[in-house]
Amino acid sequence: MKRTSFRLKAALATLTAVSLTSLPCVAGEPITSAVSVSPSPTKLSGAEWRSFSLAGSRILKHTDQALTALADKKDDEATANIVQGLKLVEIIDAALPASTVTTDIKSGKLAYTDAEAVKPVFVPIYREYDSIDVLSPVIEQMQSKGKASTSVPDVAYAGYDYTGIKLDLRLAKRDLESAQDLITKKDTKAATAALQDILATGVIFEFSSVDQPLVRAMDNLRLADSEIKANHPGEAKAALGGASDALKNYEKLTDDTRSKEVATLGKEIDAAAKEIAQEKPETFTPKAEGWWARCRNWFGNHV
Repeated sequence: MKRTSFRLKAALATLTAVSLTSLPCVAGEPITSAVSVSPSPTKLSGAEWRSFSLAGSRILKHTDQALTALADKKDDEATANIVQGLKLVEIIDAALPASTVTTDIKSGKLAYTDAEAVKPVFVPIYREYDSIDVLSPVIEQMQSKGKASTSVPDVAYAGYDYTGIKLDLRLAKRDLESAQDLITKKDTKAATAALQDILATGVIFEFSSVDQPLVRAMDNLRLADSEIKANHPGEAKAALGGASDALKNYEKLTDDTRSKEVATLGKEIDAAAKEIAQEKPETFTPKAEGWWARCRNWFGNHV
């Protein structure tokens, strides 16, 4: 009886499967989707971008100092630097403008709509105004992770061979919070690994043959500003010459419209170089910052 029941159930299951597979396919309601992005109306100035850059580089600075403190078994000092780093992360996140991403999916009478504010994941890192080198620890960690040395740029005060450097803010926040928690648990080895991950993985170098002259121009403009503040007009003039030469190289890589703008900036810099002996920090710094901002606006925006 049990065997007959089992065979009957098996036969019914087989018949049902055959019946279902032999049914004609009927198309359902069509489905459509659309994603739109509304950029933030907030436009950041050159000064604001430099503030993001400075804040990001300071995160790297505090990360490196926390690593040094852990190596010296100074857990309280390491924690203090981590707290400072997290404070900078919070400041950057609060100031970053958000774009609105709207997603619509529809099928028949059913509709799905979702809008969310999305902030940039990466923040730009550039040379600080002072001569503190925040990149050497990054390079060391990259090399210790087995990354090819050719992927790391040669760092010089007045010229980098890269387009830019950016920091993964989410990764930095996650690793800083993880390191902070691990220190309270006395797991300094794991805390060290979390901090090293920021320097080895969270920092991204970007290269572009088009942007490289802009990098050199921007670095030389900052160098010229530093030399004027140090009362070294001769060195400032040489730095302005370097910026002008770099812009001439960039001018050759762009179209007529952009090249005219670049040529105009080059002439302004050349004129300032001729009168450099009369320049004072209070008059020269605003000029240098304005020139720097114009170069920054050309970054990755080739026409």
